[in-house]
Amino acid sequence: MYKLLVAEDEKTIREGIVSSNDWKLHGIEVCAEASNGEEALILIEKFKPDIFITDIQMPKYNGLDIIQQAQEKGFTFESIVLTGYADFNYAKKSIQLSVFDYLLKPAQPSKILEAVLRAKQKMEQAQLMDEQLHLLEQYTDRSNYFDKVDKLQNWFHFPKQSAEDNRQEILHQLQMNIDYNEPIHVGIIRLPFQNKSNYIDDYDLLKFACMNITLETLTSFYNGHLEVLFDQELLVWIGNIKENFEPTNLSNYLSQLVGNFEKYIKVSIFIGIGDPKTSIDSIHQAYKEAKEALDEQFYHKEKNTFFYQELNEVTDKQILYDQQLTNLEEGLIADIDNKQYDAALDKLESWLDYLRENTYYHKDQINLKAITIIIELQKFVQGKTLTRIEWENDLVNWIEQMPTMRTFDEMSSILKKIFQNVFEILTSERSVHRTVQRAQSIIQERYFENLTLESIASEVFVSSAYLSSLFKQELGINFLDYLHQYRISKAKALLFDSYKVYEVANKTGYKDERHFSTTFKKWTGTTPSQFQKQARV
Repeated sequence: MYKLLVAEDEKTIREGIVSSNDWKLHGIEVCAEASNGEEALILIEKFKPDIFITDIQMPKYNGLDIIQQAQEKGFTFESIVLTGYADFNYAKKSIQLSVFDYLLKPAQPSKILEAVLRAKQKMEQAQLMDEQLHLLEQYTDRSNYFDKVDKLQNWFHFPKQSAEDNRQEILHQLQMNIDYNEPIHVGIIRLPFQNKSNYIDDYDLLKFACMNITLETLTSFYNGHLEVLFDQELLVWIGNIKENFEPTNLSNYLSQLVGNFEKYIKVSIFIGIGDPKTSIDSIHQAYKEAKEALDEQFYHKEKNTFFYQELNEVTDKQILYDQQLTNLEEGLIADIDNKQYDAALDKLESWLDYLRENTYYHKDQINLKAITIIIELQKFVQGKTLTRIEWENDLVNWIEQMPTMRTFDEMSSILKKIFQNVFEILTSERSVHRTVQRAQSIIQERYFENLTLESIASEVFVSSAYLSSLFKQELGINFLDYLHQYRISKAKALLFDSYKVYEVANKTGYKDERHFSTTFKKWTGTTPSQFQKQARV
């Protein structure tokens, strides 16, 4: 529990602050109440609060004097100042004393709670970073740490070669927390830190924070027999388990691990778990299985944890020999050749639906197939038109991105964007249907409103089914995809101008910030906040 001290000379206000919120529900305990400045100083010395709420105008000492005297005596806490006076001098002194927040009376209970919770979060993050610095010092002091990491990384990727590879002895020499005689277990965590340049000097510290969270969350499950390390950009743990291991026993710990990453690092993680192995001699197989389980995220973006033993039976079927898929692709190219762009888009949707339903294909096979289609489209466009391909650089970037796509939806979005560009080139020499032009004008003028296919169809005096068909025929894109892409193009400009994410969502027609973030990532491959960081570099 974080300790909260409240100093307020008006009894009704003081009691209101204490009773208007269920503080314990938020991990906070009101340790004391003070009715004047002198009493507040005594209580600070006695209880050493973590958070201090104080009125400015009080008998004996005012709130800012209390904070200053407490700081001079060496007490540290986050302070929140309440006042009925919008006085610049008070605000100035508050800044000098590093006051966390400055609220004007009358402050709503929800506003006070929000300020306290933000102060608590700041302290939690500071505590976590202190722990990481301590952990970093520990690892730096241990001369065998890098030898340990190097040895484990080698074991991940190569099977035991000979009897000279005495892993029991190596475990002992390097002081690993793994028992050779007990079964082992491997888990892999994928973190959303694809571009380390966004984190600059904090990147290594961030990695240690991730290691420490994993270690602290899972150590009790493995009874302390646990090692955590990074293998490239993947966070890996190895732990000893009992012979009666059941995935359900681990699930609660993994849920807590996902929650801790969201709480302390503010990121979503994805976890792959390999099957248990009799000893660390088979660690390469456990690692391989955990990686294959993690790759299931490609199809299931709604899940965070994937166990290898829950995967569908592995098949050797190769995507290149799938005749039904080949037929769809040949029909797609034929439709483009015949300028039946709406039919080609339908074929693309069928192609994607087929792959989505037949999830036994590995994501690498699907990405390779998608790249092959992109290259065929590029050849087709270059052979059919003299138009300069403005999107050629983007095409190279998209092809390079394809193997890194984390989900099937991300891959689908890139493929649809490429098709749209192809159709734009192939239709550039003819004018778009007037009905579609009018619909486009409405979107461009009022994209920030709650627009739907039905509402725009009504405005241009056609049925929604007809307008949908026209969009596919004329632009090679569904109406909803066109609307989202236009909004996202506007959102990029606003993010570049440093608007907050929730502001951008409201200004581009998304009333729900989470829906906006999901849609933005679908069409750009990055979250709004990541895009904003990259734009500032």
